[in-house]
Amino acid sequence: MVETASILAAYLAFALLHAARPERIPFGVAARLRGKRAWSAAARGLAAAAFALSVWLWSRAEAGPSAILVAFTALMAAASLFVLIAPVWPRAAWIPALLSPPAIAVLSSVGACHG
Repeated sequence: MVETASILAAYLAFALLHAARPERIPFGVAARLRGKRAWSAAARGLAAAAFALSVWLWSRAEAGPSAILVAFTALMAAASLFVLIAPVWPRAAWIPALLSPPAIAVLSSVGACHG
């Protein structure tokens, strides 16, 4: 469960990093956020926090260096998936990103680790 929460946190981290440029956000959100520098800085800060959460969650299942390596791999896989799917089917990319925070909370509170 913690491993899945870590992968979701990496997905959320890239979604926030992708959303730092408002024109990349679909559903009419870009018009409201355009020209607001605070949004860009907040999205990048939250992305860094989500990635740190991903590393921390994975470190509960694996030891130090492997936790960082797995979190970076999850971030790269999430980035590839997001960038390939978002232009074609935006809802398939953004809805899981919106559902990730509650899923991360539930899965990490369950706390079951592999092995």
